[in-house]
Formats: sequence, C-alpha cells, structure tokens
Amino acid sequence: MVKRTQKWDILKFFLMFTVVLGHFIDYHDTECDFARGIFLFIYSFHMPLFIFISGMFSKRTVNEKRWNKILGYLVVYFAAKIFIFLYYLIFKQVLYFRVFGETGLAWFMFALFAFGVITVAVRNYKPQAVLIISILLALFAGYDENVNSELVLSRIIVWFPFYYAGYCTDPKKLEKVSRSKWLKLLSVIIIAAAITVAITVPETYIVRPMFTAQHPYSALEGAADFGFLIRLACYAVTTLICAALIILTPDKLSKKSFIAKRGQYTLPVYLFHYIIMLLIYDTFDAHEFFSGEREMYLLIPISLAVTLLLSNKYLNKFVQLIYNLPETARKKPKETENNPKEVIKL
Repeated sequence: MVKRTQKWDILKFFLMFTVVLGHFIDYHDTECDFARGIFLFIYSFHMPLFIFISGMFSKRTVNEKRWNKILGYLVVYFAAKIFIFLYYLIFKQVLYFRVFGETGLAWFMFALFAFGVITVAVRNYKPQAVLIISILLALFAGYDENVNSELVLSRIIVWFPFYYAGYCTDPKKLEKVSRSKWLKLLSVIIIAAAITVAITVPETYIVRPMFTAQHPYSALEGAADFGFLIRLACYAVTTLICAALIILTPDKLSKKSFIAKRGQYTLPVYLFHYIIMLLIYDTFDAHEFFSGEREMYLLIPISLAVTLLLSNKYLNKFVQLIYNLPETARKKPKETENNPKEVIKL
C-alpha cells in the first residue's frame, strides 16, 4: 500500500476549498467578468485534479478488486441524495428526489464508483491503449446529445482519463519530480497566466461547459462544430494547471500540519457544504448581500471558514460509517462445527 505524504493532503484541502468557493461563486458568475474569470479558473482544474489524486490512491482497491470500497461510493452517493431530499422537505416543503439524474454535489460519488468499476475491468490492458481510447471517446462523446447529466454519463466519460492517469502514476516519483526549482518557476508562470487570461479575456467564458463537463458540444454557443478541438485544448490547459499545482504544493508544512490534517477529512466537506450554501442563499436569501464585486471578496473567507468547519474528525467518522456500510453489511463466513478455524467455501 502506498504511504501518503502531507503533500497530497495539503493539496486536497486546497482543492476542497476551491470546490466550496466555486459553488459559492456559481451563484454570482453572471454578474461580473471578475466572478466569471475566477469561476472559470477554478473549474479548469479542481475536479480533474481531485479525480487524478483519487485514481492515484485507488491502486490497492482496484488491483485487489475490493468491491466493498468501490460500492462505498455508491452508498455515499445515495446518502447525499437523501440529505438534499431532507433539506428540501424541511426548509422548502418540497418533495424532490432524482435517482440518477444529477447536476448537484452527489455526482462525484457516483463517478468515483463508476471509475472504480471501469478501472477494475481494464486494469490488465496496456495503459497507453486504455488512456488513448478513453480520451478519444471523451472527445467524440460531446457530439451525442444523450451524453449529459443523466447517470452522470458526461462527467464519467470526460474525466475518466484523469482518474486512470492517476491510477497509472506513482506518487513517489511524482513527488520527486515536483521538487525541481525550474519546474516550480515554470508552474508559477503557468498559474499566473491562466488566472490573467480567465479574468481579463471575458470571451474565454464560452468554454465553461467544457470545464463543468456535463454538457454536449451544443452548449458552446455557436462553436459546437469545433467541440472536438475545444475539448482537446481544455484538456491541455487542465493538464498544465494540474501539473503546476502539484509541483507548487509543498511536501510538508510542519511535522503536525493543521492543514494536512484537515486535508484527510475532505469527504464531509464535499457532502455538507452544499446544504450550508443552500441555507445561506435559498433559505436566508443572502444573494443580494454579495451582489457587488467588492462584497464578493467576502466569499473567500466564508468558503475557507466552511471548509475548516466541516473538515473535522467527528463528521468524518459519520461519513466513514456510511462509506463502510457495504463492508459492515457483508455476511461473514460461518465456521464448521468440527474445526472452528476452517471457513466454509461456497
């Protein structure tokens, strides 16, 4: 089993913060170019990089075909759906439940379940062939109108290459490469350029559907015919930004890093931050309070506070109980009467 270092937990905490911030900004991204630019920059990397890291640490689960672990994501997916259902029932008096159509937060859990199943199925094939075929499938899938949010199909197809690339990557080798000073300098330039372009060139917002990965090419506002090339370019941009962030993330902050510790508890943040956001905007109607560009800067400390609040060991234990339900519900082998240690094989 791969021993994880602080680097990946530090990066996970940062990514979860950007997930929360991105969802908050999404309520305002049509109000000003600045909000659109920040939204576009965040969405260009945060989920693909999260998925890459998930794939990188899935080797044991996939190689040993640990179905209980893979099924755990499906259980968490339905738990997230139930939490949202309860929110709408309690605060909106609305009965709202979609089994597999998903545009909210739960899609990630279903996608991780699907990624695990697919990777188990293709694990014995040549990695280069699997990666190339998966990328080609993603490039052509955008022309099919049926590839959308239903069954999370679009996101599964578009982002599987990142999961599989992670599965094929040795984190220790990646850590070693990322210590290069020259690569760190280049990474700073890449991040600075990406932020500058996203904020100062409003026209780039047209590629939003490619970075959210839940729409066909017809959502590209007149550029659908070039969807293949646009998605390929977005893949390149995402890969560069993800690589830059990995390189810039330090191996450790301190012996007992507070941030790294919180980075181990990202799952409860992912599950519950959306409910907090719904309470703020839908229940307490705080949308107008953040309507100005200056007021929107408040979303950064608010997002950080929500991330810190939810990334705690107590909520994490609760979520782990849900995730481990397939393991705890599994029937244990019976022992024979003559030899208690002998396991009956069916």
